[in-house]
Amino acid sequence: MWFLSELHNLLEINAENMPRLSILSDRQKSIVDGVDANFPTAFHGFCMHHLSDSFAKEFNNTMLVNLLWEASHALTVIEFEAKILEIEDISQEAAYWIRSIPPRLWATAYFEGNRFGQLTANVVESLNSWILEASGLPIVQMMEYIRRQLMTWFNERRELSMQWNTVLVPSAERHVSDAIERARNFQVLRANEAEFEVISHEGTHIVDIRIRSCFCRGWQLHGLPCAHAVAALLYCGQNNVHRFTESFFTVATYRKTYSQTIHPVPDKSLWNELPQESQDGVSNALEIVLNPPKSLRLTGRPRKKRVRAEDNGRSKRVVHCSLCNQTGHFRTTCSAPQ
Repeated sequence: MWFLSELHNLLEINAENMPRLSILSDRQKSIVDGVDANFPTAFHGFCMHHLSDSFAKEFNNTMLVNLLWEASHALTVIEFEAKILEIEDISQEAAYWIRSIPPRLWATAYFEGNRFGQLTANVVESLNSWILEASGLPIVQMMEYIRRQLMTWFNERRELSMQWNTVLVPSAERHVSDAIERARNFQVLRANEAEFEVISHEGTHIVDIRIRSCFCRGWQLHGLPCAHAVAALLYCGQNNVHRFTESFFTVATYRKTYSQTIHPVPDKSLWNELPQESQDGVSNALEIVLNPPKSLRLTGRPRKKRVRAEDNGRSKRVVHCSLCNQTGHFRTTCSAPQ
């Protein structure tokens, strides 16, 4: 709650209008409460990595997990429902488990915000993986560890981006190049200056280049023109399809992201101490106000297992004993005479 309230204050100060954010997390209960309190208009979705892990623990079946991921990537409701039916054909219980979680929280076809193809919080997991080494250090050493790592990353990414001579970052450039290659085999029919009917082996799709939309929904949801959109753009002479991508996929935006320098810090022995109070009792030091998180002192060992939102409100699976046919236990723990 404290962290998200500080983030809210920071964004509100530095933006004329608070953007309507899309937030991805493992939806641990305290995060859900914090988002609801500080970003009530935000679209808060599940990280698919955490959701699929929970699903895999419940149903140890690789095929089911793969179908879950395919359902999450589906761009249309029809494609999504088709994947859920495939899961249901294998396991009705697994399908019931998935349907108990509102698809607007995790499925691309139903998610109401803009994720641009991002379904996981893997960037956070990668940060956590190296920060664990610093987490046990005293606070100053921990902050220095983090600062040095970020200083190095910012510099490496600035230098890397200077080697790029394309309009888009490499991943987006590959997406567009692949779309151009696929579009060569499509048939395009023009309805007016903006609307096109694009025919391929996948079927027929309607493209409107004026509002940057395609019936496959790839252009709208990913921010990059799909192959159907590219076919329409090339047909009407718009050969520079890069202009029809979202600006944050450009190399210029990437370079701007890492343009600021995280400066080196001298050894602690060289740090200046705050000036002491003068003889008249007046301090010359700047007043520093620290606002630590408000918390309650809890007794006992803190809980290690986090309560995730997907577990809240879900009815527990009823187990049956094959020996006495009663519920609530298995044959191995049954007390009935055998």
